Amino acid sequence: MTPYPLSATTLYVTVEPCIMCAAALRQLGIKEVFYGCANDRFGGCGSVLGVNQDLGHPSHPPYKASGGYYDAEAIMILRRFYITENTNAPVPKSKTNRVLKTEILSTSPS
Repeated sequence: MTPYPLSATTLYVTVEPCIMCAAALRQLGIKEVFYGCANDRFGGCGSVLGVNQDLGHPSHPPYKASGGYYDAEAIMILRRFYITENTNAPVPKSKTNRVLKTEILSTSPS
């Protein structure tokens, strides 16, 4: 039995995994990742940081990641998702009573 539960698993996702997700996938020993569009802000499979690549990590094996599959369609899926409203979301709380606290308490000994 392998210590990596996902060593025979190939993952297909719409957008490149973020740095934290890419690291988690590496710790789980994922075999391979295919994604649609790049994640230019937080991409962990090469767009920002190549967490999936062999960076001399002492414990976890690298995995292959390939992107750009139907990238225009992937972007449209994300755009459609972000313009829709979540009908199950709670009603937002009013921020009218909030006050900006500008005083900073010193933590150093006097």
